[in-house]
Amino acid sequence: MEKTNIIFDDEFPSSFTNDLTVKKLPPNRLRSYSVTVRLNEVELSKVNQSRGQLSRSCWLRSSALKQLPPSVPEVNKEAWHQLTASLQKLNDLSSYLIRRGTDAQPLSNEVDTLKLKLSHVRDALLSLDK
Repeated sequence: MEKTNIIFDDEFPSSFTNDLTVKKLPPNRLRSYSVTVRLNEVELSKVNQSRGQLSRSCWLRSSALKQLPPSVPEVNKEAWHQLTASLQKLNDLSSYLIRRGTDAQPLSNEVDTLKLKLSHVRDALLSLDK
């Protein structure tokens, strides 16, 4: 099952090009509505701190649609990256075991259980500040 991002898609590149062969967005994906938001200084400061490298409009849109990437507290970033790398290696191992067939099924089940537990630990790092 392929996960599709409904906002950004490599199949439809930026419209800031002169290349006539570039595919255009389908009408249901065009953004034709504008919403204006007024913020006070404190609110604007919070938005600017939260948005990182994203533009304000992109961050507000993603926030409203609940599509923001996870925000990992600074103290947990190294552990987050290490767990992500470990999970990727387990995914590779799992793919290998699937190709091996039924004789690798017990080990494959153990790897899946380990992946699930590591994923829970990684998700817990999103809320642990200390």
